[in-house]
Amino acid sequence: MNAPETGADAGHAADAVAGLDPPDQTRLRRLADEQAALRRVATLVAGGARPPEVFTAVADELGRLIGAEASFVSRVDHAPEEHEEFEGYLTVVGSYGRLSDRVPVGFRLRLVPGMIQAAALQTGRPARLNGELLANGPYGAWVATLGMRAGVATPIVVGGRRWGVTVAATSLEDFPAGTESRMADFMELAATAIANAKAEQELRELADTQAALRRLAMLVARGERPEAVFAAVTREALQHFGGGTARMIRFELDGTATLIANEGTTGPHVQVGKRWEGYPPTGLTATVWRTGQAARVDDYHDVPGGERYLTEGIRSAVALPIHVDGRLWGAIAVGSGQGPLPPDTERRMTEFTDLVATAIANAQNQAELISSRARIVAASDEARRRIERNLHDGAQQRLLALTLRLRSAAAPHESDEFGAEVKDVAADLVDVIDELREISRGIHPAILSTGGLRHALRALARRSAVPVEIKVRIDGRLPEPVEVAAYYVVSEMLTNAAKHARASVVEVDAEASGGTLRVCVRDDGVGGADPLAGSGLVGLKDRIDALGGTFAMHSPAGVGTTVTCELPVSAGTGHEIQSRNGWE
Repeated sequence: MNAPETGADAGHAADAVAGLDPPDQTRLRRLADEQAALRRVATLVAGGARPPEVFTAVADELGRLIGAEASFVSRVDHAPEEHEEFEGYLTVVGSYGRLSDRVPVGFRLRLVPGMIQAAALQTGRPARLNGELLANGPYGAWVATLGMRAGVATPIVVGGRRWGVTVAATSLEDFPAGTESRMADFMELAATAIANAKAEQELRELADTQAALRRLAMLVARGERPEAVFAAVTREALQHFGGGTARMIRFELDGTATLIANEGTTGPHVQVGKRWEGYPPTGLTATVWRTGQAARVDDYHDVPGGERYLTEGIRSAVALPIHVDGRLWGAIAVGSGQGPLPPDTERRMTEFTDLVATAIANAQNQAELISSRARIVAASDEARRRIERNLHDGAQQRLLALTLRLRSAAAPHESDEFGAEVKDVAADLVDVIDELREISRGIHPAILSTGGLRHALRALARRSAVPVEIKVRIDGRLPEPVEVAAYYVVSEMLTNAAKHARASVVEVDAEASGGTLRVCVRDDGVGGADPLAGSGLVGLKDRIDALGGTFAMHSPAGVGTTVTCELPVSAGTGHEIQSRNGWE
């Protein structure tokens, strides 16, 4: 790490040191070493090094500077006031020396009274432990397994608060006298580099969070299905906040809970889409549900019933509630296999839960709109069916009866003028009956009610004025609103092909598979159709949208027109659609 001095500067420095008394020479060399170490750290910061690199460089330079066998830079959860007894956690953010594999970056340690780090943080001054004091301390046995016999700790002050602590350790009996002051002098200056790295880290975290929120907002804006949004939110939460797992839970109105998304660790109890059961009464789910507030578990060893999470590999976790329109809708949680999650996790996750709540509220409004439109369509279809039934059972039957009576009355007078007139009236009545049948068929096709979509589409093809090549792959009956919507799409397109497109052939393809009905109608006419120019296609698209389906038209001039639509075969009432969308 130490860069060699070359040229005239090295010569002048050597001459300057040689002209001093030995104690002064030692102090000057130490000062030069400290300045060189600080310059190397500052160069890293200026070069845009990431915070972990800076923290490790500080631990590295400090360890080399004072001859430590191991040194660590640790961040504290929150700084205690002077002389305040403190219990919390330290997280190693920089590690140097032969213990780096035993105490790596990310290692978390409970901070308790009697520790050297606790002493430095409580007093705000360097602290030293060795011999029996170290061996009999709260972690004496563990320190002995590391082979360390002495240590010095110095608080790290950033922005006027005790941000963390640095520790140097050795297997010798003790460090030389003055080690505390050398560490304090170095860390006082190194704190500036740490502050810069910390600010850079916070900016990067903010940028990453904003980028994640933008990605999620785009999913919501595109109207992605709830399952996709839930999974994406959970993945982002794991990436930004979790140390191993993230999951989303929905609280149901019947008092149960449902696991709706999971990323990371898993176990037999983790089944997405199933009931979330067996959680500890003092765990995250129960606490959030009971209080409507954020909850935290720092160690599942301390939670009765937390064994299944420990088996899963989760030691600590944080959960935040999701409120939608003033109601507790659910919770999103992240977990770690190590010590407690950082103390700012709840604050940073709030933006995610706010976005989820907004997405759910928007989707619920959309689902309610879809339900309302579906009810309107269903009511309209029922009215049309009733009119068709009344026409068939009423007006058509009466007209048919009158026709038969007229024909019967005309029989004895076939040779006279009266008989001819009666026959003409009977013929006109037959025409009226035919017209009523066409009107009735347009209002609601009876064949659709009796024979289903397969037979109704083939009947349309037979009556079409333009030749139709039809393929229908539908087994059994589909929900009535779906059959009606598909029937009218094909009927409208066949009418347009005959009246406007000047087509020579129309291809109709209908297939029901995988829970979806797909209909495609294609003609070889003049194209250039405009669905907004007062055609019936606008109403068809509204009908398809109301059932949760998709409708698309492609009609370039001179090429022909193609209409495709997809409908979920489970679509029916608005409630069914809302349940399918998963927002309830």
